Amino acid sequence: MENTIVKTLIYDNQVRLFFVDNTKLINEILSLNKETNNILKLTLGKTISVVSIITGALKGNQRISLQMTMSDPKYKVFADADAKGNVRGYLNGELLKAPADYINKISLDRLIGHKGTIRVIKGSAMNQFTGITDMPYQNIDGDISHYFIQSEQIQTYIEANIRFGNDSCFRFSNAIYAQLLPGAMPDLIDEVKHTVNINREFFTSLNKYSKNNIEEKLSELFKDVKVIGYSPIQFFCGCSKEMFYGMLHSLSEGELKQAIYNQEAIDTTCQICGRTYCFNYNEIQALLK
Repeated sequence: MENTIVKTLIYDNQVRLFFVDNTKLINEILSLNKETNNILKLTLGKTISVVSIITGALKGNQRISLQMTMSDPKYKVFADADAKGNVRGYLNGELLKAPADYINKISLDRLIGHKGTIRVIKGSAMNQFTGITDMPYQNIDGDISHYFIQSEQIQTYIEANIRFGNDSCFRFSNAIYAQLLPGAMPDLIDEVKHTVNINREFFTSLNKYSKNNIEEKLSELFKDVKVIGYSPIQFFCGCSKEMFYGMLHSLSEGELKQAIYNQEAIDTTCQICGRTYCFNYNEIQALLK
């Protein structure tokens, strides 16, 4: 099962456990970003993977937006998603332009550093909550688990597992999300972690299983398993050519007139999906009328 969150309750409804094989989603987004450095791929991939699994806990018109700022504050990662499973994410321009002699030698934990922060906006347009926490684990998934514990006072375990293939695409990517429900015994989170750790093969090969197979396997791993639903995840940017007219307004009148005089087109590129929108000189001329 690819790009489908399996949502369950375990331990007599004391823990909600979600998991997903999102390999296809992550590789699709990375192909749009056209990034070649493996550390940057890992940074973006893990961020998107975690946000994608969190969509399973969103309802109605809720969405989650996440910004990670590294210890060097000019380097940032963004991701957001809604309750329908629409997911997107990108690295900011400064991180994409980081010097090769720096970015090719650095590890993920060093990139995040000791002063990295996570900023999360969660909720609906009329009822949003913003929280900011540090990143003590310097590994993204542990740090986002830390965010929930600190900001929402909810015992949460999130894990994003990613492995590269020989072609620098991700051979597999999966995410796990476990959260205690009110009244649950605190040590149940540790039991979930232990069970996941000793059954890695199952969680890294979810795409080989049908729904029935997954439910049977879960019943072997956890007590009192109840599957409560399945929800899809998919990449969705939502950009359009009309949205980029504002980019043209950021150019000076002289630059616009020069393009018109030379009968040149101006290209704008969406940094989220990589889609390019071309404005011919007639469209540019209409802006000056």
